[in-house]
Amino acid sequence: MRTRNTGARALLAAALLAGPLAACEALLDIDPPSRVPAEGVENPGNAQLLVNSAVGDFECALGSYIVLGGLIGEELEDATQTADRWPYDRRRITSADRRYAVNDCDALGVYMPLQRARASADNAARLLEGWTDAEVRDRTALLATAYAYAGYSLVLLGEGFCEGTISSLDEAGSPVYGTLMTRDQLQAAAEERFTKALAQPGISDDVKYLALLGRARSRLNRGQYAAARADAALVPASWGGIVATAGNEETRRQNRVWAQADSAANNNSVSIAEPYRALDDPRVAVWNKNRLGPVGRPLWGQRKYGSATSPLPVTRYAEAQLIIAEADVRAGGTAELENARQILNVYRARGNQAAIAPGATQAELLAALVDQRRREFFLEGRHLGDAIRFGLTLTPAADTPYFNGGTYGTTLCLPLPDVERDNNPTID
Repeated sequence: MRTRNTGARALLAAALLAGPLAACEALLDIDPPSRVPAEGVENPGNAQLLVNSAVGDFECALGSYIVLGGLIGEELEDATQTADRWPYDRRRITSADRRYAVNDCDALGVYMPLQRARASADNAARLLEGWTDAEVRDRTALLATAYAYAGYSLVLLGEGFCEGTISSLDEAGSPVYGTLMTRDQLQAAAEERFTKALAQPGISDDVKYLALLGRARSRLNRGQYAAARADAALVPASWGGIVATAGNEETRRQNRVWAQADSAANNNSVSIAEPYRALDDPRVAVWNKNRLGPVGRPLWGQRKYGSATSPLPVTRYAEAQLIIAEADVRAGGTAELENARQILNVYRARGNQAAIAPGATQAELLAALVDQRRREFFLEGRHLGDAIRFGLTLTPAADTPYFNGGTYGTTLCLPLPDVERDNNPTID
């Protein structure tokens, strides 16, 4: 029998009451303080603050997810002497591993940061639903933002984890534990939040397209290709996309990829993995540091993110187009395959690749789509989910010797952490 304790309640309380803030310049106009006060925050006058906090929580969680997902998903390899990082690179992760479970986002945690981001956005939405337009200026616009970012947190949980749960705090501050959910159920919960965002009359164009592409992504993950295509087709080419902002005022605000791969203080933590070193594609900008790291592995850096303040893409028009291309390839009709070929050739040209000739088969176009997604979304947090969704064989292959002993494994999705399982009475 497991020992239950107050860890889950403490985690939830931290998620809802102590979420760090970060301004999202594309959506929110104010520069908030660095922390939400633990007491007295849940009132209409702090509505903007609560939503900014949820956005900031997601931005930090996204950076950590990109790095940890990159280590698992063949984009990055570990270059440290820190043994508790090696299971991710080696793809031999267990539910007892604590780094991904309980670490914060500035220390490559993903479970608690993503759950914090989801919980703080859900809580902001709950409060905004209870307040009135007279109490909160631009209430429905804020509500749309909260729902959209809750949805994106769930998309990442559903892509990167084998299973999950959604817990919350009630109005008295007591935990309401969620039951065990499959990856598909997590994506369905994400879709529900995106739909709620899109239903808000005050939604801005930026948040509208953010939510449309989030819903398209969750639907794509569920195999609902026609519905995903319909959402993606509503995103205009003129839309500039949404980014996660970064800053150098505190460690957790830094661009996590840059901080792990190329910062002067921490430039030996990760290296670009071998599959991405010789693609000759400007979207995969990497460089050979011409030296070995502390464990004897060659060090390669990235030039996609040039500093601590470089923003991280959340979504943009390219994602809409590649979702449309995938839906058309899956449909398999002559007209659909031709449309997919034309879209893929646009992105192949961006990567200095030759055009695909007319008459390519469905299988050939699907392989080309996978290749374009790994190039276009390099170090943006997509490839791990794609590796699972497409059933890809990663490099190095399973059973290949690992540099410090043992062999590479086959674990791609992160297990539900023991800390969640042991503290959630609804999960056996």
